[in-house]
Amino acid sequence: MLKTQTTDEDIVWACQYCGVLNTVWIDLTIGGKQDFIEDCRICCRPNRIIITNDEDNKVFIEARPCDE
Repeated sequence: MLKTQTTDEDIVWACQYCGVLNTVWIDLTIGGKQDFIEDCRICCRPNRIIITNDEDNKVFIEARPCDE
């Protein structure tokens, strides 16, 4: 998923186990890469969320299973 923002925002990510859409707040003023664990609101399984900002202020969002 690709977004273009410059401040903070709620992002949507799909649980890699059950497919449910979840939201999480992120601070987009932090440059580079953010990498954290977020539990699914339905199945409660942990997902690794990776947020990457490039030099053009484009934000890339990736969700991965934690057992990867």
